[in-house]
Amino acid sequence: MRVIILKRKWIIWVILLVIFIMVGIFSIYKYNKAVKTASLPTLRKVIIIDPGHGGIDGGMVGTTTKVHESNINLQISLRLRKYLEESGSLVLMTRDEDVGLYTEGGTIRKKKNEDLRNRKRLFDESNADLVISIHSNSFQESKYYGAQAFYNPNCEASKLASELIQEELIRVLDNGNTRKAKAKNDVYILKNVKVPTVIVECGFLSNPKEEILLQNPDYQQKIAWSIYVGILKYFNRLNI
Repeated sequence: MRVIILKRKWIIWVILLVIFIMVGIFSIYKYNKAVKTASLPTLRKVIIIDPGHGGIDGGMVGTTTKVHESNINLQISLRLRKYLEESGSLVLMTRDEDVGLYTEGGTIRKKKNEDLRNRKRLFDESNADLVISIHSNSFQESKYYGAQAFYNPNCEASKLASELIQEELIRVLDNGNTRKAKAKNDVYILKNVKVPTVIVECGFLSNPKEEILLQNPDYQQKIAWSIYVGILKYFNRLNI
């Protein structure tokens, strides 16, 4: 009888120990989750993220791996969205899968034009605080590399956001990148902007090294972080 009592006590202690461990694990999980969320500054803004291309329009193609720009743009955009949402921003995506903003039917050219018009209309009618359009570059010569931000020359807010994002792209990705934020007035989505808009070309798919880097999840995360920090600095500079 004494043995049975001891066994029962032992079982009770084991149960209590298991409960204690489970409570501890749950507490650690809640703490880590809270710390992770609290570690990002609060940014309660409405921001549009535009992953360039999609659907029938794959954009640029990698010279070695033949990867489509549209896929890379989307992956970086989704990572950026996560940072912004964890900071409290409302994020609107022009797409969150491999689709375009066009109706079926018509030629490829008509679909591409409709897609651009729909994106621009969404930007202009959104009342958003900022638009970030994510792209990947390409050129005939493979020697060119480096991320670069572009803006409308007639919008000072776009210029400021581009410059601050460019600084972070250089600081985080490559200190050897000498590119500067650049004004462009021949890009459709940058014309007559009603919302400050920045195009970020995240690198060159025509450069073998960057083509591989742009497909690396860790590198994509760094790009998203660079843009995110640039956005934070932009709103801090505006003091709004």
